[in-house]
Amino acid sequence: MVDCSISSISKNTYSKDSINRLIFLFLFLILLTACDSDDSGGGSDTGTGGETTTDSGPNSDACKLSDNTILATATGLEYIVTPDACFDSLPNYEFEPNYQEIDGLRMHYVDVGPDDGEVILLLHGQPSWSYLYRKMIPILADAGYRVIAPDNIGMGKSDKPIDVTVHQFEQHVIWTKMFISELQLTDINLFIQDWGSLIGLRIAGDMPQTIARIVVANGDLPVIPVGGNPYVYPDFEINDSLGDAATFFASKSTDRVEGFQQWINYAASVPELLAGDVVQTLTTIQLSEEEVTAYNAPYPSFEYKAAIRAFPSMMVAIEMQNFPAWKTLGAFHNPFMFNAGEFDINLGSVETQQKWIEHVPGSDGNDHKRFLAAHFIQDDVGEELAIHYLNFLRTTVVEEPLQAGGPLFNYRYCEILLSYLDGSELSTEIWGTPGVNFCPQDQWDSINFSDIEIEYDALFVTPNGPRFFVVDEILGGDIILPSPDDEYRFFGDLEMRLLTSMTYSADLGENVSYIPGQVLRSNTWLFYEGRRVYELIDINGQKYVMQSFSRIEVDDLQIDDLKDLGDRLNLPEGWTFSSRVLSEPLEVSAINGIAEVLQDDLGNSYQLVP
Repeated sequence: MVDCSISSISKNTYSKDSINRLIFLFLFLILLTACDSDDSGGGSDTGTGGETTTDSGPNSDACKLSDNTILATATGLEYIVTPDACFDSLPNYEFEPNYQEIDGLRMHYVDVGPDDGEVILLLHGQPSWSYLYRKMIPILADAGYRVIAPDNIGMGKSDKPIDVTVHQFEQHVIWTKMFISELQLTDINLFIQDWGSLIGLRIAGDMPQTIARIVVANGDLPVIPVGGNPYVYPDFEINDSLGDAATFFASKSTDRVEGFQQWINYAASVPELLAGDVVQTLTTIQLSEEEVTAYNAPYPSFEYKAAIRAFPSMMVAIEMQNFPAWKTLGAFHNPFMFNAGEFDINLGSVETQQKWIEHVPGSDGNDHKRFLAAHFIQDDVGEELAIHYLNFLRTTVVEEPLQAGGPLFNYRYCEILLSYLDGSELSTEIWGTPGVNFCPQDQWDSINFSDIEIEYDALFVTPNGPRFFVVDEILGGDIILPSPDDEYRFFGDLEMRLLTSMTYSADLGENVSYIPGQVLRSNTWLFYEGRRVYELIDINGQKYVMQSFSRIEVDDLQIDDLKDLGDRLNLPEGWTFSSRVLSEPLEVSAINGIAEVLQDDLGNSYQLVP
């Protein structure tokens, strides 16, 4: 298909201007003859010099023979700039360049469409650049959207730090946040792929108030327990035995961890990492020779490739820093769509797609498609993808923005309540996973609660989870961070620690819905300004605010469902349920170390507001 595409282009060109080209060819042959007659042997250099003055684009001498001048920011960060000549005459990429200074570096971006149009932000990954979106940008802009497609620092037309260690995940998150801030972008329709999804989902979770909609196309946001990251940082020593991209991917392990470690090592050490070859290998269509060359255009020599060599190794430093964003995205109620390439077995897998559809409330009712495409889905089905995206934009409605969550917000945990009869009172120990783990579902499902009742000689055992906090954080205490004096136990394979204890009147038996109990609690719950809270008001006008919701009775309940929870509850006569968005922070404290708490008939927990 490459040869046919090139042949067609050449044929059409000659038919339009054949006479001029024959004249040019005649003059060129005369010049070539004159150069060959130079007995000094310098004719070849003269001929090359002639091409420099007439040729342009990625293969020109003006691009390939640049002096690679090393510049430095005010803080001493060294970088180089790809010559503009490298970007001349790229097929289907005729966008005016724009630059925003970020930390003393120029970050390039495409910005087309009406200035007052809704913003679409397209984030790319590695080793591509904004050229990846060339098929989508015109369609989206023609539909009236302001389309912005930046190049990551170190890629595309952006300035390129030459030290591979500069390229760290957190640094690129910061740079992209700064870009959004400098351009004052709000109500962003985010479209993200590959490393653009890791950066973009992290930003969406950290800054959800700036995001209107999210579309992922082959992507993910890893959260790895501390000490559990399996990846090893490469030495970046060049290995001459490594072959081309096609050979590498053909032999790469299908195991996700082993295969990605191989990619980390390959990208860091291959003598000539060619972006175009990587993109071609991970697409289903045959790119033209000119398109492959365009992907290579930003990197005319080895010195320009620090970012594309280092990006895979950014995975090595990822552990729990994405967890707050993951939790917040689990409450993202605005429109979300996950599209996937059928032949991307990792970021486009059914499992990855389904994980995000189930996790993000805003995914409900949207057309999450699986395209006949590979990893670089924008190349394979760019036009179709853009049209599908436009339909999503036009048929979904953006509601109130989501406030970024605090450390506890949407935090998953489980509890086990061990109850004992103590005279006329029922005393209950509350064991839980906060600060220990996130209550893996398989471990929770495998617990035999009858065995636990016997083992600990409890009057009865109450499983209480999975649960998710609605509060943002705790003042005057922290149930997430364990203390050295905490008591731990394993219930089956699930480790928990003793959180607190509570008492009920013995004649109530087990915990009864809408009947208050007392719990020892010295901390204060804090809800941020802009947070939606959920309240029960009893027959006497006392107000209880929800601190956590439960999946005990409704196993697919999400935080976004809570605003309509009143329709599901079997409230006592005279009680009401309501929700509201806070205009100022709300603190809910215990009184003299005792908090009055209750549960509704779906197991959601509330605390009395003094």
